[in-house]
Amino acid sequence: MKPELDDTLAAPAATSASAASVPSGADRTVTVDGKARAPRGDGLELGQRLGHFRIDRPLGAGGMGEVYLATDLALDRPVAVKVLPEATARDASRRDRLIREARAQARVVHPNVGHIYFIGEDGGRLYFAMEYVAGKTFAERIAAGPLPIDEALSVIRAAARGLREAQRLGFTHRDVKPSNLMVDSHGVVKVLDFGLAAGDPVTGEQGPVAQTSLAGTPLYMAPEQGRGQAVDFRSDIYALGATLYHLVSGDPPFKADSADELLSLHASAARPMVPRGKRSRTRIAAVDSLVSKMMAQRPEDRFQSYDELLDAIEIASAEHTHPAGFWARSMATGFDLIIVGIVSVLVQLVVELVSSYEMTHSDIVMFPLFLLYEITCVRRWGKTLGKSLFELEVVSIYTQQRPSWRQSSIRAAGLCGVTVVLSLTSTLLGSLGLNTPAKVVGIIAALSFPLWLIILLYAAWRTPGKRAPWDRVSGTIVRYRSPRPSAPA
Repeated sequence: MKPELDDTLAAPAATSASAASVPSGADRTVTVDGKARAPRGDGLELGQRLGHFRIDRPLGAGGMGEVYLATDLALDRPVAVKVLPEATARDASRRDRLIREARAQARVVHPNVGHIYFIGEDGGRLYFAMEYVAGKTFAERIAAGPLPIDEALSVIRAAARGLREAQRLGFTHRDVKPSNLMVDSHGVVKVLDFGLAAGDPVTGEQGPVAQTSLAGTPLYMAPEQGRGQAVDFRSDIYALGATLYHLVSGDPPFKADSADELLSLHASAARPMVPRGKRSRTRIAAVDSLVSKMMAQRPEDRFQSYDELLDAIEIASAEHTHPAGFWARSMATGFDLIIVGIVSVLVQLVVELVSSYEMTHSDIVMFPLFLLYEITCVRRWGKTLGKSLFELEVVSIYTQQRPSWRQSSIRAAGLCGVTVVLSLTSTLLGSLGLNTPAKVVGIIAALSFPLWLIILLYAAWRTPGKRAPWDRVSGTIVRYRSPRPSAPA
Protein backbone atom coordinates (compact mmCIF):
# COMPACT_ATOMS: atom_id res chain seq x y z
CA MET A 1 0.00 0.00 0.00
CA LYS A 2 1.38 3.39 -0.94
CA PRO A 3 1.92 5.64 2.14
CA GLU A 4 -0.42 8.58 2.54
CA LEU A 5 1.10 11.97 3.31
CA ASP A 6 -0.57 13.76 6.22
CA ASP A 7 0.11 17.34 7.32
CA THR A 8 1.54 17.75 10.81
CA LEU A 9 1.64 20.59 13.28
CA ALA A 10 3.26 23.68 11.77
CA ALA A 11 4.29 21.94 8.55
CA PRO A 12 5.89 24.61 6.34
CA ALA A 13 4.40 25.58 3.05
CA ALA A 14 6.61 25.24 -0.02
CA THR A 15 6.90 28.92 -0.77
CA SER A 16 10.63 29.57 -1.01
CA ALA A 17 13.12 28.17 -3.48
CA SER A 18 14.45 25.86 -0.83
CA ALA A 19 11.05 24.57 0.13
CA ALA A 20 9.92 24.27 -3.46
CA SER A 21 12.76 21.85 -4.19
CA VAL A 22 11.28 19.36 -1.75
CA PRO A 23 8.60 17.04 -3.11
CA SER A 24 5.06 17.88 -2.13
CA GLY A 25 4.25 16.25 1.16
CA ALA A 26 7.88 15.33 1.92
CA ASP A 27 7.96 17.26 5.19
CA ARG A 28 4.73 15.70 6.37
CA THR A 29 4.11 12.72 8.51
CA VAL A 30 3.51 9.54 6.55
CA THR A 31 1.26 6.94 8.12
CA VAL A 32 0.02 3.62 6.89
CA ASP A 33 -2.72 2.06 8.97
CA GLY A 34 -4.69 0.25 6.29
CA LYS A 35 -7.56 2.74 6.43
CA ALA A 36 -8.73 5.23 3.88
CA ARG A 37 -8.02 8.84 4.65
CA ALA A 38 -11.03 10.61 6.06
CA PRO A 39 -11.90 14.08 4.76
CA ARG A 40 -11.23 16.99 7.05
CA GLY A 41 -13.99 18.79 8.85
CA ASP A 42 -14.70 22.48 8.54
CA GLY A 43 -12.86 23.24 11.76
CA LEU A 44 -13.93 25.29 14.77
CA GLU A 45 -15.46 28.74 14.63
CA LEU A 46 -13.68 31.71 16.15
CA GLY A 47 -15.04 32.43 19.61
CA GLN A 48 -16.28 28.87 20.02
CA ARG A 49 -15.77 27.31 23.46
CA LEU A 50 -14.17 23.99 24.25
CA GLY A 51 -14.52 23.61 27.98
CA HIS A 52 -12.96 26.75 29.48
CA PHE A 53 -10.95 27.53 26.33
CA ARG A 54 -12.07 30.10 23.75
CA ILE A 55 -10.90 29.55 20.17
CA ASP A 56 -9.18 32.68 18.79
CA ARG A 57 -7.66 31.66 15.46
CA PRO A 58 -6.30 28.61 13.61
CA LEU A 59 -2.57 27.89 13.76
CA GLY A 60 -2.28 24.81 11.57
CA ALA A 61 -3.94 21.59 10.52
CA GLY A 62 -2.93 18.08 9.56
CA GLY A 63 -3.89 14.46 9.71
CA MET A 64 -2.82 14.38 13.35
CA GLY A 65 -5.24 17.15 14.30
CA GLU A 66 -6.18 20.80 13.99
CA VAL A 67 -4.32 23.34 16.13
CA TYR A 68 -5.78 26.64 17.29
CA LEU A 69 -4.63 29.59 19.33
CA ALA A 70 -7.04 29.83 22.25
CA THR A 71 -7.47 31.68 25.51
CA ASP A 72 -7.55 29.81 28.78
CA LEU A 73 -10.46 31.68 30.38
CA ALA A 74 -9.74 30.25 33.84
CA LEU A 75 -6.14 31.55 33.95
CA ASP A 76 -6.36 34.24 31.25
CA ARG A 77 -3.40 33.02 29.20
CA PRO A 78 -2.84 32.00 25.58
CA VAL A 79 -2.64 28.28 24.84
CA ALA A 80 -2.51 26.08 21.79
CA VAL A 81 -5.45 23.69 21.52
CA LYS A 82 -5.18 20.56 19.43
CA VAL A 83 -8.46 19.02 18.29
CA LEU A 84 -9.34 15.97 16.27
CA PRO A 85 -11.03 16.99 12.99
CA GLU A 86 -14.77 16.49 13.15
CA ALA A 87 -14.66 13.83 10.43
CA THR A 88 -12.28 11.68 12.48
CA ALA A 89 -13.55 12.55 15.96
CA ARG A 90 -15.22 9.14 16.31
CA ASP A 91 -12.31 7.16 14.88
CA ALA A 92 -11.10 5.05 17.83
CA SER A 93 -7.51 4.82 16.53
CA ARG A 94 -7.27 8.61 16.05
CA ARG A 95 -8.71 9.23 19.51
CA ASP A 96 -6.25 6.81 21.05
CA ARG A 97 -3.39 8.49 19.21
CA LEU A 98 -4.37 11.95 20.42
CA ILE A 99 -4.71 10.72 24.01
CA ARG A 100 -1.36 8.94 23.74
CA GLU A 101 0.26 12.12 22.44
CA ALA A 102 -1.14 14.22 25.30
CA ARG A 103 -0.14 11.72 27.97
CA ALA A 104 3.33 11.19 26.51
CA GLN A 105 4.06 14.89 26.22
CA ALA A 106 2.56 15.60 29.65
CA ARG A 107 4.89 13.10 31.31
CA VAL A 108 8.00 14.67 29.79
CA VAL A 109 8.49 17.67 32.07
CA HIS A 110 11.54 19.39 30.63
CA PRO A 111 12.36 22.96 29.48
CA ASN A 112 12.98 21.71 25.94
CA VAL A 113 9.62 19.95 25.56
CA GLY A 114 6.31 21.75 25.06
CA HIS A 115 4.08 21.43 28.13
CA ILE A 116 0.58 19.94 28.20
CA TYR A 117 -1.96 21.67 30.44
CA PHE A 118 -5.28 19.89 29.98
CA ILE A 119 -7.10 17.17 28.04
CA GLY A 120 -10.86 16.94 27.71
CA GLU A 121 -13.86 16.42 25.47
CA ASP A 122 -16.64 18.82 24.55
CA GLY A 123 -19.56 18.10 22.23
CA GLY A 124 -17.89 14.92 21.02
CA ARG A 125 -14.67 16.81 20.13
CA LEU A 126 -11.58 15.40 21.88
CA TYR A 127 -8.91 18.06 22.49
CA PHE A 128 -5.96 18.98 24.64
CA ALA A 129 -4.45 22.34 25.57
CA MET A 130 -0.69 22.84 25.50
CA GLU A 131 1.92 25.53 25.85
CA TYR A 132 1.64 28.15 23.12
CA VAL A 133 5.04 28.81 21.57
CA ALA A 134 4.92 32.01 19.56
CA GLY A 135 7.21 32.23 16.57
CA LYS A 136 8.29 30.14 13.62
CA THR A 137 9.27 26.52 13.42
CA PHE A 138 12.80 25.80 12.27
CA ALA A 139 11.35 24.46 9.02
CA GLU A 140 10.09 27.99 8.37
CA ARG A 141 13.39 29.49 9.55
CA ILE A 142 15.52 27.50 7.10
CA ALA A 143 13.15 28.32 4.23
CA ALA A 144 15.04 31.64 4.20
CA GLY A 145 18.44 29.93 4.18
CA PRO A 146 20.67 27.70 6.33
CA LEU A 147 21.40 28.55 9.96
CA PRO A 148 24.87 29.45 11.26
CA ILE A 149 26.70 26.34 12.45
CA ASP A 150 26.70 27.23 16.14
CA GLU A 151 23.00 28.13 16.12
CA ALA A 152 22.16 24.84 14.42
CA LEU A 153 24.24 22.89 16.95
CA SER A 154 22.55 24.79 19.78
CA VAL A 155 19.13 23.75 18.43
CA ILE A 156 20.16 20.11 18.13
CA ARG A 157 21.74 20.16 21.60
CA ALA A 158 18.52 21.46 23.15
CA ALA A 159 16.36 18.99 21.23
CA ALA A 160 18.64 16.13 22.32
CA ARG A 161 18.21 17.14 25.95
CA GLY A 162 14.43 17.09 25.63
CA LEU A 163 14.48 13.75 23.81
CA ARG A 164 16.85 12.35 26.43
CA GLU A 165 14.22 13.06 29.07
CA ALA A 166 11.56 11.42 26.89
CA GLN A 167 13.78 8.36 26.52
CA ARG A 168 14.33 8.25 30.28
CA LEU A 169 10.55 7.97 30.66
CA GLY A 170 10.35 5.22 28.03
CA PHE A 171 9.23 7.24 24.98
CA THR A 172 10.54 7.34 21.41
CA HIS A 173 9.34 10.42 19.51
CA ARG A 174 9.48 8.89 15.97
CA ASP A 175 8.83 12.18 14.15
CA VAL A 176 11.79 14.47 14.85
CA LYS A 177 12.18 17.14 12.15
CA PRO A 178 12.58 20.93 11.77
CA SER A 179 8.81 21.56 11.72
CA ASN A 180 8.50 19.93 15.16
CA LEU A 181 11.12 22.22 16.69
CA MET A 182 10.34 25.78 17.75
CA VAL A 183 12.03 28.45 19.85
CA ASP A 184 10.05 30.49 22.37
CA SER A 185 10.37 34.18 23.22
CA HIS A 186 13.13 33.39 25.73
CA GLY A 187 15.25 31.60 23.15
CA VAL A 188 14.45 28.13 24.51
CA VAL A 189 14.07 25.39 21.89
CA LYS A 190 10.97 23.23 22.29
CA VAL A 191 10.33 19.75 20.91
CA LEU A 192 6.68 19.50 19.87
CA ASP A 193 4.19 16.98 18.50
CA PHE A 194 4.50 13.68 20.33
CA GLY A 195 1.63 12.30 18.24
CA LEU A 196 3.72 9.34 17.08
CA ALA A 197 5.47 8.76 20.41
CA ALA A 198 5.75 5.10 21.31
CA GLY A 199 6.91 3.28 24.42
CA ASP A 200 5.89 2.06 27.83
CA PRO A 201 5.34 5.04 30.16
CA VAL A 202 4.44 2.76 33.06
CA THR A 203 7.63 0.74 33.23
CA GLY A 204 9.86 3.27 31.52
CA GLU A 205 11.13 0.47 29.33
CA GLN A 206 13.79 1.80 26.96
CA GLY A 207 14.18 -1.19 24.67
CA PRO A 208 13.11 -1.35 21.01
CA VAL A 209 9.50 -0.46 20.25
CA ALA A 210 7.65 -2.66 17.77
CA GLN A 211 5.84 -0.70 15.06
CA THR A 212 2.27 -1.63 14.30
CA SER A 213 2.23 0.78 11.37
CA LEU A 214 4.70 2.81 9.33
CA ALA A 215 4.92 6.23 10.95
CA GLY A 216 7.25 9.20 10.60
CA THR A 217 8.44 11.66 7.98
CA PRO A 218 10.31 10.25 4.95
CA LEU A 219 12.78 13.14 4.72
CA TYR A 220 14.20 12.31 8.15
CA MET A 221 13.20 8.70 8.79
CA ALA A 222 15.79 6.16 9.98
CA PRO A 223 16.22 3.09 7.72
CA GLU A 224 14.88 0.64 10.30
CA GLN A 225 11.84 2.86 10.87
CA GLY A 226 11.20 3.01 7.12
CA ARG A 227 11.33 -0.80 6.97
CA GLY A 228 8.73 -1.07 9.73
CA GLN A 229 11.19 -2.67 12.14
CA ALA A 230 11.41 -2.05 15.87
CA VAL A 231 12.74 1.41 16.76
CA ASP A 232 14.35 2.99 19.80
CA PHE A 233 15.97 6.32 20.69
CA ARG A 234 18.65 5.74 18.05
CA SER A 235 15.98 6.23 15.39
CA ASP A 236 15.31 9.66 16.88
CA ILE A 237 19.08 10.35 16.82
CA TYR A 238 19.08 9.51 13.09
CA ALA A 239 16.21 11.94 12.46
CA LEU A 240 18.00 14.54 14.58
CA GLY A 241 21.09 14.08 12.40
CA ALA A 242 19.03 14.55 9.23
CA THR A 243 17.53 17.65 10.84
CA LEU A 244 21.01 19.01 11.64
CA TYR A 245 22.03 18.44 8.03
CA HIS A 246 18.96 20.38 6.87
CA LEU A 247 19.56 23.24 9.32
CA VAL A 248 23.19 23.69 8.26
CA SER A 249 22.85 23.10 4.51
CA GLY A 250 19.37 24.51 3.84
CA ASP A 251 18.26 21.26 2.19
CA PRO A 252 17.44 17.79 3.50
CA PRO A 253 20.10 15.11 2.98
CA PHE A 254 17.98 13.26 0.39
CA LYS A 255 15.31 14.43 -2.04
CA ALA A 256 13.01 12.32 -4.20
CA ASP A 257 9.62 12.32 -5.89
CA SER A 258 7.98 9.81 -3.59
CA ALA A 259 8.06 8.60 -0.02
CA ASP A 260 9.09 5.12 -1.14
CA GLU A 261 12.11 6.49 -2.98
CA LEU A 262 13.11 8.62 0.00
CA LEU A 263 12.97 5.62 2.32
CA SER A 264 15.12 3.66 -0.13
CA LEU A 265 17.73 6.43 -0.26
CA HIS A 266 17.96 6.59 3.53
CA ALA A 267 18.39 2.83 3.67
CA SER A 268 21.03 2.35 0.99
CA ALA A 269 22.43 5.55 -0.54
CA ALA A 270 25.62 7.30 0.56
CA ARG A 271 24.77 10.52 2.35
CA PRO A 272 26.07 13.64 0.57
CA MET A 273 28.68 15.73 2.37
CA VAL A 274 27.48 18.82 4.22
CA PRO A 275 28.13 21.64 1.70
CA ARG A 276 30.85 23.99 2.84
CA GLY A 277 29.75 27.25 1.24
CA LYS A 278 31.80 30.14 2.63
CA ARG A 279 32.29 28.53 6.03
CA SER A 280 35.45 27.22 7.63
CA ARG A 281 36.64 23.89 6.28
CA THR A 282 37.38 22.65 9.80
CA ARG A 283 33.96 23.69 11.15
CA ILE A 284 32.12 21.99 8.28
CA ALA A 285 34.29 18.88 8.68
CA ALA A 286 33.36 18.75 12.38
CA VAL A 287 29.63 19.03 11.61
CA ASP A 288 29.84 16.51 8.77
CA SER A 289 31.62 14.04 11.06
CA LEU A 290 28.87 14.51 13.67
CA VAL A 291 26.07 14.06 11.11
CA SER A 292 27.81 11.00 9.68
CA LYS A 293 27.69 9.19 13.02
CA MET A 294 24.15 10.35 13.82
CA MET A 295 22.91 9.17 10.41
CA ALA A 296 24.75 5.86 10.29
CA GLN A 297 22.51 3.37 8.48
CA ARG A 298 22.90 0.74 11.22
CA PRO A 299 21.61 1.73 14.69
CA GLU A 300 24.64 0.14 16.38
CA ASP A 301 26.95 2.50 14.46
CA ARG A 302 25.20 5.60 15.81
CA PHE A 303 25.63 7.20 19.22
CA GLN A 304 24.55 4.70 21.84
CA SER A 305 23.24 7.30 24.31
CA TYR A 306 22.12 10.91 24.31
CA ASP A 307 24.96 11.72 26.70
CA GLU A 308 27.45 10.47 24.12
CA LEU A 309 25.71 12.57 21.47
CA LEU A 310 25.75 15.68 23.66
CA ASP A 311 29.49 15.26 24.29
CA ALA A 312 30.08 15.05 20.53
CA ILE A 313 27.99 18.19 19.96
CA GLU A 314 30.11 20.04 22.52
CA ILE A 315 33.25 19.11 20.61
CA ALA A 316 31.77 20.23 17.28
CA SER A 317 30.56 23.54 18.76
CA ALA A 318 33.08 26.40 18.77
CA GLU A 319 30.76 28.25 21.15
CA HIS A 320 31.19 25.66 23.89
CA THR A 321 34.46 23.97 22.89
CA HIS A 322 36.70 26.28 20.90
CA PRO A 323 39.57 24.09 19.67
CA ALA A 324 43.01 25.62 19.62
CA GLY A 325 44.55 26.21 16.20
CA PHE A 326 48.01 25.85 14.75
CA TRP A 327 49.67 29.03 15.97
CA ALA A 328 48.55 28.86 19.59
CA ARG A 329 49.42 25.18 19.95
CA SER A 330 52.78 25.41 18.19
CA MET A 331 53.84 28.45 20.22
CA ALA A 332 52.71 26.74 23.45
CA THR A 333 54.62 23.56 22.56
CA GLY A 334 57.70 25.58 21.61
CA PHE A 335 57.57 27.38 24.96
CA ASP A 336 57.29 24.04 26.77
CA LEU A 337 60.30 22.70 24.85
CA ILE A 338 62.33 25.75 25.85
CA ILE A 339 61.42 25.22 29.52
CA VAL A 340 62.24 21.51 29.42
CA GLY A 341 65.43 22.25 27.47
CA ILE A 342 66.63 24.65 30.15
CA VAL A 343 65.81 22.15 32.88
CA SER A 344 67.63 19.38 31.01
CA VAL A 345 70.76 21.55 30.72
CA LEU A 346 70.60 22.22 34.47
CA VAL A 347 70.24 18.47 35.09
CA GLN A 348 73.29 17.86 32.90
CA LEU A 349 75.34 20.39 34.88
CA VAL A 350 74.29 18.89 38.20
CA VAL A 351 75.16 15.36 37.02
CA GLU A 352 78.57 16.49 35.81
CA LEU A 353 79.25 18.34 39.08
CA VAL A 354 78.41 15.45 41.39
CA SER A 355 79.88 12.66 39.29
CA SER A 356 82.70 11.96 36.91
CA TYR A 357 80.21 11.16 34.12
CA GLU A 358 80.32 13.65 31.28
CA MET A 359 77.04 14.11 29.39
CA THR A 360 77.86 15.19 25.88
CA HIS A 361 74.25 15.90 24.94
CA SER A 362 71.48 17.32 27.12
CA ASP A 363 68.94 15.80 24.65
CA ILE A 364 69.49 12.45 26.35
CA VAL A 365 67.69 13.92 29.37
CA MET A 366 65.41 16.27 27.51
CA PHE A 367 62.99 13.84 25.89
CA PRO A 368 62.27 11.63 28.95
CA LEU A 369 61.92 14.83 30.96
CA PHE A 370 59.50 16.26 28.39
CA LEU A 371 57.44 13.06 28.57
CA LEU A 372 57.23 13.27 32.38
CA TYR A 373 56.47 17.00 32.23
CA GLU A 374 53.55 16.50 29.78
CA ILE A 375 51.98 13.63 31.72
CA THR A 376 52.20 15.31 35.12
CA CYS A 377 51.08 18.80 34.12
CA VAL A 378 48.18 17.67 31.91
CA ARG A 379 46.85 15.24 34.52
CA ARG A 380 47.30 17.59 37.48
CA TRP A 381 46.24 20.93 35.99
CA GLY A 382 44.89 20.18 32.52
CA LYS A 383 47.58 22.39 31.00
CA THR A 384 51.31 22.95 30.79
CA LEU A 385 53.12 26.24 31.39
CA GLY A 386 53.13 26.92 27.67
CA LYS A 387 49.40 26.21 27.30
CA SER A 388 48.66 28.32 30.35
CA LEU A 389 50.51 31.22 28.75
CA PHE A 390 48.29 30.97 25.64
CA GLU A 391 45.03 30.36 27.56
CA LEU A 392 44.75 26.73 26.46
CA GLU A 393 43.69 23.61 28.30
CA VAL A 394 43.58 19.87 27.61
CA VAL A 395 40.31 18.09 28.44
CA SER A 396 38.82 14.66 27.94
CA ILE A 397 36.21 14.57 25.18
CA TYR A 398 34.16 12.20 27.34
CA THR A 399 33.99 14.19 30.57
CA GLN A 400 34.99 17.72 29.50
CA GLN A 401 37.29 17.62 32.55
CA ARG A 402 41.02 17.08 33.03
CA PRO A 403 42.25 13.88 31.34
CA SER A 404 42.83 10.75 33.40
CA TRP A 405 46.32 9.39 34.07
CA ARG A 406 45.77 6.90 31.26
CA GLN A 407 44.69 9.57 28.78
CA SER A 408 47.53 11.88 29.82
CA SER A 409 50.08 9.08 29.42
CA ILE A 410 48.76 7.99 26.03
CA ARG A 411 48.68 11.58 24.83
CA ALA A 412 52.24 12.31 25.99
CA ALA A 413 53.51 9.07 24.49
CA GLY A 414 51.82 9.94 21.20
CA LEU A 415 53.19 13.47 21.32
CA CYS A 416 56.70 12.07 21.81
CA GLY A 417 56.07 9.24 19.39
CA VAL A 418 57.43 11.34 16.54
CA THR A 419 60.68 11.68 18.44
CA VAL A 420 60.78 7.94 19.17
CA VAL A 421 60.35 7.10 15.46
CA LEU A 422 63.10 9.51 14.51
CA SER A 423 65.32 8.15 17.25
CA LEU A 424 64.88 4.54 16.09
CA THR A 425 65.55 5.59 12.51
CA SER A 426 68.70 7.43 13.50
CA THR A 427 69.87 4.48 15.63
CA LEU A 428 69.36 2.15 12.69
CA LEU A 429 71.38 4.46 10.46
CA GLY A 430 74.08 4.64 13.11
CA SER A 431 74.26 0.84 13.38
CA LEU A 432 74.83 0.68 9.65
CA GLY A 433 77.70 3.10 9.96
CA LEU A 434 75.76 5.79 8.15
CA ASN A 435 75.83 8.14 11.10
CA THR A 436 77.73 9.06 14.20
CA PRO A 437 76.23 9.25 17.72
CA ALA A 438 76.60 13.00 17.71
CA LYS A 439 74.68 13.28 14.46
CA VAL A 440 71.95 10.98 15.77
CA VAL A 441 70.98 13.42 18.50
CA GLY A 442 71.33 16.29 16.08
CA ILE A 443 68.93 14.69 13.60
CA ILE A 444 66.36 14.02 16.31
CA ALA A 445 66.56 17.56 17.65
CA ALA A 446 66.47 19.08 14.17
CA LEU A 447 63.52 17.08 12.88
CA SER A 448 61.24 16.49 15.89
CA PHE A 449 59.83 19.97 16.37
CA PRO A 450 59.36 20.71 12.63
CA LEU A 451 57.57 17.38 12.25
CA TRP A 452 55.30 18.24 15.19
CA LEU A 453 54.50 21.52 13.47
CA ILE A 454 53.61 19.76 10.22
CA ILE A 455 51.25 17.40 12.08
CA LEU A 456 49.64 20.30 13.97
CA LEU A 457 49.24 22.27 10.75
CA TYR A 458 47.50 19.33 9.07
CA ALA A 459 45.22 18.82 12.11
CA ALA A 460 44.28 22.50 12.21
CA TRP A 461 43.52 22.53 8.48
CA ARG A 462 41.83 19.21 7.90
CA THR A 463 40.80 17.45 11.11
CA PRO A 464 37.43 17.97 12.88
CA GLY A 465 38.06 19.65 16.23
CA LYS A 466 41.67 20.35 15.12
CA ARG A 467 42.71 17.22 16.98
CA ALA A 468 46.22 15.93 16.30
CA PRO A 469 46.77 12.12 16.14
CA TRP A 470 47.84 11.94 19.80
CA ASP A 471 44.60 13.71 20.84
CA ARG A 472 42.43 11.38 18.79
CA VAL A 473 44.12 8.27 20.21
CA SER A 474 43.92 9.48 23.82
CA GLY A 475 40.40 10.94 23.57
CA THR A 476 41.43 14.50 24.39
CA ILE A 477 41.09 17.92 22.82
CA VAL A 478 43.11 21.13 23.24
CA ARG A 479 40.80 24.11 23.51
CA TYR A 480 40.77 27.73 24.62
CA ARG A 481 39.85 28.11 28.26
CA SER A 482 38.68 31.71 28.13
CA PRO A 483 35.02 32.06 29.28
CA ARG A 484 32.45 31.81 26.50
CA PRO A 485 28.72 32.58 26.67
CA SER A 486 26.45 29.57 26.95
CA ALA A 487 23.99 28.97 24.14
CA PRO A 488 20.28 28.97 24.91
CA ALA A 489 19.04 25.62 26.22
